[in-house]
Amino acid sequence: MSETWMKQEVLLYRQVVIQGIHTFLYVCVILFNAFPPVPQSALSYSTWTGERRTRVHTVVLKCSHHLQDAFRNYQAQALLSFYTKKMYCAVLERPLQELREELQTQITEALACYRKHCCSASVSAGQLVLPQYLRALPVYINSLRKSEVLLPGLRSSVHQRLQQRCQVLSMDPSCTAVHFYPQLLPLCLTVDSSDPPKLNKAVRSCSASLDAEGLYLVNAPLTLLLWVGRQVPTWALMELFNTGCFSSLPSGETKLPVFETPLSTSVRSIINSLNSHFPSVRKLCVVKQGDSCEEALQRHLVEDKSPNGGASYADFLYHLHVNSVRLVQ
Repeated sequence: MSETWMKQEVLLYRQVVIQGIHTFLYVCVILFNAFPPVPQSALSYSTWTGERRTRVHTVVLKCSHHLQDAFRNYQAQALLSFYTKKMYCAVLERPLQELREELQTQITEALACYRKHCCSASVSAGQLVLPQYLRALPVYINSLRKSEVLLPGLRSSVHQRLQQRCQVLSMDPSCTAVHFYPQLLPLCLTVDSSDPPKLNKAVRSCSASLDAEGLYLVNAPLTLLLWVGRQVPTWALMELFNTGCFSSLPSGETKLPVFETPLSTSVRSIINSLNSHFPSVRKLCVVKQGDSCEEALQRHLVEDKSPNGGASYADFLYHLHVNSVRLVQ
């Protein structure tokens, strides 16, 4: 089979719902305690030769009579992926404000349910309570609520939002989590040429984590940014960009020059290693502190208030806590 026909078959398979090829879902739930519920889905489609095919997927789910067991087995990344696909599929038919409010309401009700049924009586009204395995969910959901698809900024076009929507819908849960909470990676300036490149631990994705004397990489499935602080030592700029003047540094999409200096070799090796983890090719964007391109970085600092008016993580978490306490009372 030629590559062109293979691509057409893949596109046909992905667009079966849009093209109206019938999709049906059988859900078999066995009510006896000895057997778990077994959802089963079947997808019928046609190949480019007209051959009819059916794919059947069966999943056996675990059940519990205790609500706390359900919260204990939740996964924040899986829930984020579910809500992302649910909301991004609904943006074509429902108002964005309604979708953002629905997201907040569902998370608030979940936290209120956990507070009411899974916490001890000694928890005070002012104490914030989060399930152990869902502590990252509020920051994920807040980032989803203020994403360009659900809360468009003044500079985002319809075409850009549609493209981002399609790209995010095709991501798996791990990539979705990194997309909505990008890694902010500080780069070590003093590098020993005899040691292999070392990647430092990611810091919190907020402006307070940025040091004017440092270099930082923002790593996300669709974006790779290099932030350069105003007070980065001159020798580091020389090793990496071959210029000691901060104002002379390139800004925007660029490619790092190739030098045999320890810092240049280390940074380029780290970038190549990060790119190998994602299927799409990402262009490096250099962002200087205080430059007009810094808005691109601010959109990825998801714990801060976003340029398009989205709430900070601290404000969103406060509203979740207050509203969940009210629901319990």
